[in-house]
Amino acid sequence: MSYVDAKRGHVHQRRPMLSIITHPDRPLRARRRARAAAIAIATIAALPTGSLDAQSASSASLGTCRLSSGASLSACRVDYRTFGKLSPARDNVVVIPTFFAGRSEDHQFMLGTYVDTTRHHVIIVDALADGASSSPSNSPAGATAFAALTIGDMVDVQHRLLTEVLGFRHVRAVVGISMGGFQTFEWAVRYPTFMDVAVPLFGTPRLTPYDRLIFDTWRSSAEALNRPGVDPDTAWTQASRLEALFMNTPRLLIDSGDAHVTRTVHALAAGYRKGSWSLADYSAQLRAIASHDIAARFDGDMKRAASAVRARMLVVWSPDDILVDPEPPAAFARLVGADSLAVPSACGHAVFWCDAENIGRTVRAFIEAAPSLATR
Repeated sequence: MSYVDAKRGHVHQRRPMLSIITHPDRPLRARRRARAAAIAIATIAALPTGSLDAQSASSASLGTCRLSSGASLSACRVDYRTFGKLSPARDNVVVIPTFFAGRSEDHQFMLGTYVDTTRHHVIIVDALADGASSSPSNSPAGATAFAALTIGDMVDVQHRLLTEVLGFRHVRAVVGISMGGFQTFEWAVRYPTFMDVAVPLFGTPRLTPYDRLIFDTWRSSAEALNRPGVDPDTAWTQASRLEALFMNTPRLLIDSGDAHVTRTVHALAAGYRKGSWSLADYSAQLRAIASHDIAARFDGDMKRAASAVRARMLVVWSPDDILVDPEPPAAFARLVGADSLAVPSACGHAVFWCDAENIGRTVRAFIEAAPSLATR
């Protein structure tokens, strides 16, 4: 794992907080991490829930939610779970937006690892189209209203939850993994003074053409099998093959072996069936991912988008990630003078599972050490 300082000459002339430490993977360590990631992914459906004094899922009604496409969601709702105690000053809130095809109950592995729940009040918010918050599968508007869903729409609805329902005007941090990292980048430019700290992990501010090809292929494959007469198990198995392929590196899959890869795919597909996932919801989130670009509101100018950022950022990526190109997050970190954590690993995008302890230690320390906006 390497801590890579952002270059000076950035928009806000901030001085990175982290020092440079390097200990690249050796072959044996890489193989061990590859096996660890394969095991973690294979057991994703069995993640523990209901720990750390969690509330049962709460649901907030927002009335009508207007999306960036112009579509409206009547009876719009957002589900969320809370952990840890809110401080008397209400200044210890950490928001976790959910990753792709995950719900709030699937994120409890982050508690104590990525966020210290003895210090922070954590709110995990279900993203639109995850089957818990408003989604094609549960919305009166149906799938049509979600045809052009964006990551920005997800963030706007979360902001309404936090301000209109929960009464927060500011939070300590937003921390998200993968699609949650996409949302964290969006939070940083869309509501720049709402948080002291933003930590996007293995997300990106903008998809590359290669990224978009992956997600569009993934979505079109699922949609092609989501039709009458096709066994849903066939669709979920195909979607899970693509997930296993792109979440990992070739080395991880080779070292894991055919039998383990097969078990991983079956475990992923079983998790979607167990969670009663809808292929329409799944496709809507993939479509939102494929259109993601935080600079869209700035005429495509990423420098202008970066100039909006006020939070201290820790941007985490892996140079071995084949699902989300690491160059855009690395470049954005340089633009804003963010602290950066590059994590080489045979685990690829799945490194947030297999190296959670080391990455989480850095994230927790960053959340504690970064100054608040009020003191800068």
